[in-house]
Amino acid sequence: MSVVRSLEPAEDLAITLVRRFLVLCESPRTRRTMLRMVRGSTGNARAGRRFYRVVNRVVVNPALRRRGLQVSAMKTELVAAQLIGIAVLRYVVKVEPIASASVDDVVDLAAPSIRATLRA
Repeated sequence: MSVVRSLEPAEDLAITLVRRFLVLCESPRTRRTMLRMVRGSTGNARAGRRFYRVVNRVVVNPALRRRGLQVSAMKTELVAAQLIGIAVLRYVVKVEPIASASVDDVVDLAAPSIRATLRA
């Protein structure tokens, strides 16, 4: 028998943000574009800012709007930075064990820090 528990908005949002971002990075349809932006962002400030804007426009802001949440710019910047950092570790530098971990494992490990940022 499974127990269903209601998730607090920040908890649900944290899981959604990490999963949505990783799905974009790993989906056959969007993988090439996302990984090109991740790689390009590490050596070029303008490309980094462009990638940051994409992450906010495609992942962070839509999730916030769907829940009717208003979060400070500082928090959204920190969330985007955490997501981009995960991408750099996982797809560019390929640090183990994060590079070969399942999406579910990365979500489970990364969501608490995203959650903490949103609740701060």
